[in-house]
Amino acid sequence: MDVPADYSQLPSEREELTWLHFSGGQAEVVREAMALLVPGPTDLPGEQEPGAREADAVRYADRLLGAFRTEPPLIYAAGSGSAHVPLSPEQRHGWLLRVRELQDAYREGTALLDRLADGDFAAADPAVRHRALRDPRAHTFRGLLFDHAIEGTYGDPVYRGRPAPGSTVLPTPPLPPPSAPEDASENAPEDTPPPTSPESAAPADGAAPSADSPPPADAAAPYGEETAALLRDFTAAARRVVLGGDDG
Repeated sequence: MDVPADYSQLPSEREELTWLHFSGGQAEVVREAMALLVPGPTDLPGEQEPGAREADAVRYADRLLGAFRTEPPLIYAAGSGSAHVPLSPEQRHGWLLRVRELQDAYREGTALLDRLADGDFAAADPAVRHRALRDPRAHTFRGLLFDHAIEGTYGDPVYRGRPAPGSTVLPTPPLPPPSAPEDASENAPEDTPPPTSPESAAPADGAAPSADSPPPADAAAPYGEETAALLRDFTAAARRVVLGGDDG
């Protein structure tokens, strides 16, 4: 993992950064919730390894939800650089549908956590935030947050926009001028199936798919299949704990 355990300057302490999709309030809710689900030394005294807060996993979720604010979309990175691979029409169709589903889930989920935390999840005491995350009404969103926190913390840093070691400014892709929303139904025939890709379709339990699925042949895999399999096993086991009521 590229984030050192002694990472002294948290992303929120650097100069103000813009978001591709989240509002500032939504980003803070996601940041604080992920930090409870995958805690690091800031949130769990005695923990030696960085967690979702130190890795800036909220940036991973924001870039995924705002993937179509840039061209090519921020879906498949070209190796470990900042470039991304253009999508085929079929991939674009499937990913547009999936990203819109995720946008709806995050909009509703962050609003729910605010309500469950007496109006302001990010500003609430840790005990109140834990209570909100454990609430049965937040079960589905908690699972989605956990999956994205794991992917954002332990996955390839290119997907959260992490700069090279020593950099202090997190690059944000340029935003194109506002345009009419892209209608996925007009870009592909009705019988065109969504692509088989990490986020193109949710598993039966409604959780976000893992980012460990292999990218297209022209996009370099961040790690070997053996490591990916171990990460999938770890995530599945940890997810059972989290969804069972223990949020860390």
